[in-house]
Amino acid sequence: MKVLFLTPHLSTGGMPAFLLKRIEALLGYTDIEVFVIEWKMYSDAYTVQRKQIQNLLGDNFTSYWGEIEKQKTIIDFCYQKQIDIIHIEEIPEGFDGHNPFDFELQKELYNSKHPWKIVETCHNIYFKPEEEKKIEPNGYAFVTPYHLNNTFKDRKAKKSLIPFPIDSTIQHLSSREEILNENGWLLKGEFHIVNIGLWTPGKNQGYAIELAKILYEKYGWTYIFHFLGNQAPNFKSYWEPLMKDLPPNVLVLGERDDINKYLKMADLMLFTSNFECNPIVLKEAISNNTKIAAYNLEHYGDEYLPFITPLKGDLESDKLNIINTIHSPIKYNLNNYKNNVKHFALQHKEFYQSLNGK
Repeated sequence: MKVLFLTPHLSTGGMPAFLLKRIEALLGYTDIEVFVIEWKMYSDAYTVQRKQIQNLLGDNFTSYWGEIEKQKTIIDFCYQKQIDIIHIEEIPEGFDGHNPFDFELQKELYNSKHPWKIVETCHNIYFKPEEEKKIEPNGYAFVTPYHLNNTFKDRKAKKSLIPFPIDSTIQHLSSREEILNENGWLLKGEFHIVNIGLWTPGKNQGYAIELAKILYEKYGWTYIFHFLGNQAPNFKSYWEPLMKDLPPNVLVLGERDDINKYLKMADLMLFTSNFECNPIVLKEAISNNTKIAAYNLEHYGDEYLPFITPLKGDLESDKLNIINTIHSPIKYNLNNYKNNVKHFALQHKEFYQSLNGK
């Protein structure tokens, strides 16, 4: 079987990270041949997952097709490569306004005269299919139960829930003590709190900084905050004012390709995001056996309650939440959760087979 992933972009973030995990799983546990077309390269500055995907796929990776070239050659490409499944890593009608999926091209690509089947995945919680969906795919591969049970429940296409897996193999090989020692922190008595994500209003780093301030005022350097994530120019109006008033116990480390190292050393992963679909970073923290404090957003259902200390959105309460979580036993036992990357891969294969019979 040959699967082509069409992705709007591969600038660092949740969707590219999800695609990377799909590719790693499919290459590791199935005989599926994988191709990727990046619809548009937004930036060459934030490319952690993009580089890994390129390294995995080699010539099976194609970057930025110009508008004319897309329309003229993508059909030919699919025939030349004998593609069985086209899996689009976002709803085409929901592509960014500055990076649209041409409707005429979509109609042609979805035409049932072609031998391939179309799968779509939605990576956001704001798309409204009853208002915006124009053409139905053959199937939906959902990343969250919320899409299956709510947003897309009335769509006629075949549906499958394929969430991001818990993967204990991603843990950093070094021990926590070794990682701390590398940075000169071993046996000094500090506690290390990690915040991960692109600096945006939805990720809500401003609230984490406020928590860092009140902890510093009371405890000094006892609680150190490490912020990992890029500060993209298009969100400068959000993060630039925050950078002008950081407490001393905040370290802003930018985009990194060693997040698991920081999750391994952390006493707590503080996830202050209040606008999410189904965040990969929570699964990555669980996979690293890290304590977590995060908002239990309504559309998560009860998925993360066994793993997180829920944030309240009140500084004094959440200051105590952070301290109590750090100084209490972890809520979950990772040994009770099987490494399910193989299952993740086979879910894809079974769903694809159910659509095209191969």
